[in-house]
Amino acid sequence: MKVTFIGTGTMGSTTRGNQSLLVDDILFDVGCGTVKKIESLKIYTKDINYLVISHFHADHFFDIPNYLIGRNIRNEHLKRTLPIIGGIGLKNRLIQLFTLAFGDGNKDKYNNFERDFNVKLIELKNEEEYIDEGISIKAYELEHGACKPILGFILSKENKKIGYATDTILCDNLKTMCRNSDTIFIDSTNTIPTRMHIGLNEVLELKKENKDTNFFAIHRSDYIHNHIKEINFPEDEDCIKI
Repeated sequence: MKVTFIGTGTMGSTTRGNQSLLVDDILFDVGCGTVKKIESLKIYTKDINYLVISHFHADHFFDIPNYLIGRNIRNEHLKRTLPIIGGIGLKNRLIQLFTLAFGDGNKDKYNNFERDFNVKLIELKNEEEYIDEGISIKAYELEHGACKPILGFILSKENKKIGYATDTILCDNLKTMCRNSDTIFIDSTNTIPTRMHIGLNEVLELKKENKDTNFFAIHRSDYIHNHIKEINFPEDEDCIKI
């Protein structure tokens, strides 16, 4: 599997784009600026067959209108239905976002949202699973302040399990994801924990408890980490093979 780090930063990072990860043809999170970053990397919507949304904060969600409208402009929506996977309320949030961004006073404009954009909206609860064409994506409810729902995911493909856990504090489901993943991309916003985010010191403890799991620190602020060897620290536009 090929992993491309579209963005590795927090909303407040001055050196990195908003968190977004592409695993083969599966894009995890589509926050502000993600679409232009994808285009600059010469990755186009026709190369992406699934969108996965962790939660409905702007830096993880707000570029979906640009993504889907661009897909329609290029007529790529005529070729394949695009599954969009997220938590409960995904459809309502999308329609609210499109109405805010592109509403013209027509209250019925997005009544046929899924048909008009040729998407399939999949809303998952904790430990529910989406299965399609040799992949499965299982949702795990995480904890991110008052934000509900906030989901992490384990992607199973080619006998490998890849975890994606951004924007969370240390919680039981995060520990489960670390145990059950071969590789995990994990929130490392600050060096110490806050009420919204796990700290890098806690990530290091999780690594000690899960020695066989490969850890990649994502959703990072601008701290210095050169002395830490146990964790991988990717930068925007890096690509790796798993």
